[in-house]
Amino acid sequence: MLDQPFTIIEGGITAPQGFAGAAVCCGIKPQSLDLMLLASDRPAAAAVTITRNAFRAAPTFVTQEHTADGQAQAIVCNSGIANSATGQQGMDNARKMAALAAEQLGVECLDVIVCSTGEIGQQLPMDKIQGGITQAAIRLTRDAPESLAQAIMTTDTFPKMVSVQFAVGEKLVKMAGIAKGAGMICPDMATMLCFITSDLAIAPEILSASLQHAVELSFNCISTDGCMSTNDTVAILANGAAGNAPIESAESDGYEESQAALGYVTQELAKMIARDGEGATKFVEIRVSGATSWEQAHGIARHVGNYDLVKTSLFGEDFNCGRIAAATGAADPELDPEQVTITCAGITGWSHGELASFDEAQARSAMQADEILIEVDLGMGDAQATVWTCDLTYDYIKENVGPDAYDTTVDSG
Repeated sequence: MLDQPFTIIEGGITAPQGFAGAAVCCGIKPQSLDLMLLASDRPAAAAVTITRNAFRAAPTFVTQEHTADGQAQAIVCNSGIANSATGQQGMDNARKMAALAAEQLGVECLDVIVCSTGEIGQQLPMDKIQGGITQAAIRLTRDAPESLAQAIMTTDTFPKMVSVQFAVGEKLVKMAGIAKGAGMICPDMATMLCFITSDLAIAPEILSASLQHAVELSFNCISTDGCMSTNDTVAILANGAAGNAPIESAESDGYEESQAALGYVTQELAKMIARDGEGATKFVEIRVSGATSWEQAHGIARHVGNYDLVKTSLFGEDFNCGRIAAATGAADPELDPEQVTITCAGITGWSHGELASFDEAQARSAMQADEILIEVDLGMGDAQATVWTCDLTYDYIKENVGPDAYDTTVDSG
């Protein structure tokens, strides 16, 4: 794999040639952007990954149908209402969103990807959606990429976006992405959405395989709260406007460069989601090494990242490698504790089957950092995996107990 054969650029989701978008407030969330429309000026190779939750939201089915042929030309997405648990009417509304966008853009209905995010169980106000799509289609531009990232936010505290440029032969290719997500994040994909654009020319089947690989090493390596959602979708459109010789196999010129760029875009967006976990005060990276396989390392890292006692000790700035050891052992009962070494915030806390001695003052100081690295060496092999997460705080509880369950005027101390 090439070492970062790309440069970070400005321009956001509309930086690649041939893409334009618009975001509007259609009234689902009063006085907030709540609908975005993104379009390519030509049909594009398309690929998606969808939540594995059995209770999937209506738009995920429509999106899967519309990208089955490996082609799409537009994405329409609303925030505020998830269009999940909405029965046949929800399916009809998701299809109508695609049809309305297609009509306004002059594209085929089957070439429109549909997404929703927000509260489960409500029907979409289709009169407002229709007005929003009409407005957005009129306002398409390349000059307001951040507004598209803002329009898909729910409990996010900041818009998440990244864009890069790389060479394929003599052609410069751009790739960019936006994402949303803060709560219900434990993908096999989470209440997260991610939309990626590129002017790369690439065969749909290669694009799909590349996306699956990138998602496995990015969005499927994050967790804020261990909760899988119903609406998760990652979608990529690559319209070929850069004019490179099409990438048709792993041996094609530009394949490694495009794979590296896609890996970077997805990982950076994934890390932003982990940083923005609801109520989070710390960004946590968990590296598990010395495993017999990536699957083993990934499973253990993910279990540690979802372990409430680890997450709360991180919030409390408590150097507690005993909890990390407990989480590690619970993830794989076949581990040999005497072979495992655990380091937290640069300080070794577990070694040779028992808690290690350490300087308590140094440990307290290290745990006050905004970013914490947990390293677990299993001592079994050469495989490794990394997962990103956050701490678990009082504010996460406040955010998720419901609007009437907590009096926010009371200071919790």
